[in-house]
Amino acid sequence: MRIDRIIVPIALLGMAGCKGCGGTVNLGQGPEPDARLTADVYTWECSDNAENFYEGVFGFDISLEYAPDGLQERALPGGCVYGLSMFAEDAGHDGEDLPGLTAEPRWSAGEMGGALGREGPGYYYAEAFSNVMSCQPSDELVEEGVSLVSGAAFTGAVTPAPGFIDWVEVQDEDEDGVLSVGETVEVEWDAEGWDEVWIQVRKERDGENYGAVTCNVTGEDGFVVDEDVWDLFQGNVNVEVINLYVGFQNRDLVEMDDGQTIEVVTRGMHVLVVAD
Repeated sequence: MRIDRIIVPIALLGMAGCKGCGGTVNLGQGPEPDARLTADVYTWECSDNAENFYEGVFGFDISLEYAPDGLQERALPGGCVYGLSMFAEDAGHDGEDLPGLTAEPRWSAGEMGGALGREGPGYYYAEAFSNVMSCQPSDELVEEGVSLVSGAAFTGAVTPAPGFIDWVEVQDEDEDGVLSVGETVEVEWDAEGWDEVWIQVRKERDGENYGAVTCNVTGEDGFVVDEDVWDLFQGNVNVEVINLYVGFQNRDLVEMDDGQTIEVVTRGMHVLVVAD
């Protein structure tokens, strides 16, 4: 099934109204997205010589979520906010299995492709590769976006083409590459071709989220994590690591032939602490 049209710029999604605000409710055919296809490229600092550093790829995964009237909100805040889920695996899922699906959904990007395994109702996931520790430039991996080549009503949905991430630099007070609560952290970057940029300071244990603060830094080329950010954390949870993500993303909202909508997202994310 082909994509019918882009129905509204993603920045205007919050102005589009709501399902159930009077009149008849048509499940799966309202203004909010019913599904989300996300292509995530994880990057780290690489060098082709002693002085030339750039962002290379160490991980790549794809997720598909389907939750009519219940998709987890991921719009960026006006400033910084505690508790925003930026990853499908962190979200509470009010999902349901894709109707009409006769086999696992499948994705493709350039010469790569594969199946999206079912992780739970309405949640499908593929780890294209993890911690390969490559230094392939991030924009070359996704090329023109990730396509859902088989996904019931959402077949044909494609994530946007990525921008380019030249470099990201994180300077912590102790200069040890490890963050601690209350520490001042200076972050700078050089990137182009991305609609939105965000920073997330995230407490993790076994890779799971135990509290995160996300800041919208779109239009900037630097940000300082200081006491204003740390003060937003709630509770004193003992975690293995405090990680930092610098995320660059392009998003679109598209409508399929049957009236259902899907948010398509391509992200490049510099990760401070890369797990072995």
